[in-house]
Amino acid sequence: MDMNSYILKRVGIAKMIGLIIGLAAFLIMPSIWPSESMWLRVGILMWYTTFGAMIGVLGLFDEHLKFRMPFWFRGPVFGAWLNLVLAFLMHDKLALLMPQLEGVLGGFQSPFWIVPEGALLGLLIDGVATGFAGDGMPTRNDS
Repeated sequence: MDMNSYILKRVGIAKMIGLIIGLAAFLIMPSIWPSESMWLRVGILMWYTTFGAMIGVLGLFDEHLKFRMPFWFRGPVFGAWLNLVLAFLMHDKLALLMPQLEGVLGGFQSPFWIVPEGALLGLLIDGVATGFAGDGMPTRNDS
């Protein structure tokens, strides 16, 4: 497989999984948070599509700073990092949403609970993309 088709396959699979996650959130959000605007729903859809694409691109590099990162480490770390950024950007909105999820989340009402969610989604996305397309650059010259 040439490098371009490898990149397209890996990033495409990861982006598709992100799109599915984003669509699920888009469709579920009105029943959980009916007062919120369509802008937030579309933003979450676009966030998780981009989230999947970023996890897919990061999987092309199986070494970061001379440190070998397998998918089960790389996906959760970068997924948690991306959702930490989202938690900082949407802290006020998430602080309003979390109490409405009390039946689902119990006493866990911190807006930062999306960080472990990002780790789990990163593991899922990177694991599936690695399973179907592999990781690392197949044409890299290690000499």
